[in-house]
Amino acid sequence: MKKRINSLYIHIPFCRSLCPYCDFAKLLKNNKFEDGYISQLLKDLSSLKDKFFKFKTIFIGGGTPSCLNNKNLSLVLEALSKLLRSGGEFTIEANPEDIDVLFLNTIKKYGVNRISIGVQTFDQKILDSIHRNYHLDIFSLIKNVKKYINNINLDFIYGLPGYSKQILENDLETFFKLDVNHASFYSLIVSQGTMYFNSGIKEIDEDISCDYYLYILKEMRKHGFERYEVSNYSKPSYECKHNLTYWHNEEYVGVGLNSSGYVSGVRYTNTKNFSDYINGINNIEKEIITYKSLKEYYFITNLRLSKGFNISSYNKIFHEDFLATYKSKIKQMIKAGQVMVKNGRFFCTDKGLLVLDLVILDLI
Repeated sequence: MKKRINSLYIHIPFCRSLCPYCDFAKLLKNNKFEDGYISQLLKDLSSLKDKFFKFKTIFIGGGTPSCLNNKNLSLVLEALSKLLRSGGEFTIEANPEDIDVLFLNTIKKYGVNRISIGVQTFDQKILDSIHRNYHLDIFSLIKNVKKYINNINLDFIYGLPGYSKQILENDLETFFKLDVNHASFYSLIVSQGTMYFNSGIKEIDEDISCDYYLYILKEMRKHGFERYEVSNYSKPSYECKHNLTYWHNEEYVGVGLNSSGYVSGVRYTNTKNFSDYINGINNIEKEIITYKSLKEYYFITNLRLSKGFNISSYNKIFHEDFLATYKSKIKQMIKAGQVMVKNGRFFCTDKGLLVLDLVILDLI
């Protein structure tokens, strides 16, 4: 029997260059490897038709999906277009240097209606330092994108080596002039195994990161954006529906190298071995979700949202009275100004989102 799940994630591991901070499954673009990967990916996508109804959201991430050659990009998009419900959200990640008329025509042809562009920063020196050695006019680029798609997200990273408050101010000033409807701002995380980690690069001081974060929040609100999730801001009605699936702790399907999914109470991660994957060998890691782990994931995901969660929904899922079970902890957190209970919802305040890890630890 087919299962109804809202969201599908597709992983494309190829990149034109490897960013020193990235810890996702990726490898340098190679035509032979790309053809083999897409061939296996299409087989996996074909198998979904018998397992699931069409999806409300589809998200192609990476890696860099936009660096696929046009033939392979078309094959993937054509297959995915048949898996999307009418009116669904269809997102592709792209790097600025890949976005040309051919790319835009192709994604438009197959129904992509949302694009997430990894700009990271507009500062050329920092772009060069993270191996983004392109030079382009971002205003002309966004103007061209708007001719095809009006739902545009720009991804930023603050705290990269050489970054400063002045660069952040310049990035925000440019962003607002571009007049797009969504932005994501992430503080640099230095993960084990990355080039930054191996080079001894450190994350920025916590107080500086907090200062940057609060400045971003203030400026975004001033310009009509709502922070609907810790790191994500949108104009009204332009929230990323796909990512809301994750943050509401709902089930989703993941296809492709090292992609993750959550189906029928099981969280899984596909193989990270590229050779195995293209040969149809997928040693999947699985985590069976227990009552305890479900509750932990529920807090970890939902409390990232500015609106938190509906208390009555929590009570139905976990068969307990949230306000009674956590009465003393909630009282302490309200006193500390970290959380609020209002209109039947439990959510973090601005102060609480700054110390979100501590709030979640108190609950789990």
